[in-house]
Amino acid sequence: MAPRTQTRAPAAPAAQPKTADGRRKFTPRAPATVAERLPKLYRALTDQVNDGYFDNAKKTCKRILTLDAASTSAFQTLLFLYLHTDDYTSALELVNNPPAPSPPALEFERAYCLYRLKREREALAELEKIASRDRQEKHLEAQVRYRLGEYDAAQAVYNELLASAPPSSSEAEDIRTNMAATAAHISFITRNYTAHLTAPVVDNGPLSAGIKAYTPQQGEVESYIPTVPTGWARALAAADNGGKVSTAAAASSSKKPAAFAGAAAAAEKKRDKPRHALPKGAVLGKPFTQDPDRWLPLRQRASYLAPTAGKGGKKKELTGLGTQGSTSGGGGGGGAGGGGNKKKGKKK
Repeated sequence: MAPRTQTRAPAAPAAQPKTADGRRKFTPRAPATVAERLPKLYRALTDQVNDGYFDNAKKTCKRILTLDAASTSAFQTLLFLYLHTDDYTSALELVNNPPAPSPPALEFERAYCLYRLKREREALAELEKIASRDRQEKHLEAQVRYRLGEYDAAQAVYNELLASAPPSSSEAEDIRTNMAATAAHISFITRNYTAHLTAPVVDNGPLSAGIKAYTPQQGEVESYIPTVPTGWARALAAADNGGKVSTAAAASSSKKPAAFAGAAAAAEKKRDKPRHALPKGAVLGKPFTQDPDRWLPLRQRASYLAPTAGKGGKKKELTGLGTQGSTSGGGGGGGAGGGGNKKKGKKK
């Protein structure tokens, strides 16, 4: 047999220092390094985004950026979370003040945040800084110009996008929808609305010589907006007030056109019939005092007359006129007839 080799027993662990009362002294654990904490945070961030816990995911992104400011994935995830939750103010602040010392170019993201915050002029200025624009920049530019009222420029951008889009794609369908809205605005401004604002020729004999019809230009269209004709407000107010017109309105009633006077008369005639049924005995237009005891039961009212005789000429007992627990006279004689001492029971 081979000789046995002797092995040494493992060394006993070093005795931990103890306090004066015999308890073990607490030794704090060394904090985890950044290399140990980052993988755990990334795993937690992935689970939070997949499960829809976006508020917790934002906090995790901020913790990662605190440990590693150059983390592009955490920065992009945080920006995506802000945009996904419609927090455009925080997204714009993150784009303007990135944690990384050399952030990537974010002109499109900044322009999109400004567009959603209804700062279209600043968004258009950011888009103009982009040298080579892709389809997403062109789509955003068309939306910005449409909101600013630059319909011709927006239509030109949409035509360019539609020419290079697949005919059967969803993008082409969206472009056609936006182009239809833009074309409707252009048609309204150039033909329909301006035609109604054309000033007619004034025919006052020799005084109107040289006066021609004037069509306002696109920049001054708003100054030619027609006002509401006189009498509309009074007719509508009379209809709402049950056909009653104020003193000031009555004083100027002679200036009403016939159409509006007819509308007011129709409103007054419509209000002649009461909205709710009148009480019994009331006449429309005459004073009427209601019974103050109308909320009490019928037999407890002061105007109630109880019957004094019933069938067969027998006097009925008055009930319901006293308070609870009281009895009324006139109904005595319960023991009359000789049957007051008899008890009910089975017949023997």
